[in-house]
Amino acid sequence: MSTVLIVALSGCSAPPSVPPDTLIGEPVAATVRHVPAGTAYAWYDLSEAVLHQPGSLIGGPAPDGEGGVVIAVCADADTIAESTRITTGAIPRAAYDDTVRRRAAAGDYRHLLPECADR
Repeated sequence: MSTVLIVALSGCSAPPSVPPDTLIGEPVAATVRHVPAGTAYAWYDLSEAVLHQPGSLIGGPAPDGEGGVVIAVCADADTIAESTRITTGAIPRAAYDDTVRRRAAAGDYRHLLPECADR
């Protein structure tokens, strides 16, 4: 099972009115800054499912998400600003090669997020 971190965010920056998949390719830490205040946000380490390697992005010696890049996004609205729930999945940046990048852009990893598994 993937590891999950859930964060309820608060902040004062204006939320972006862009599609949630614009978060693909972003560092995990950067995605937190794009999520509007009051929006539920969770992210999963998808290393095991995608790379067949143990997850290392959560609970290690570095801050959670350090070195991770988003490869999957699920939201309950068409834009980040309208979403009340956003979920992302990430792998270590070192594994974010051209194949993974293309598959992520095509939405191939979205089904790995429990919130989007049936959509």
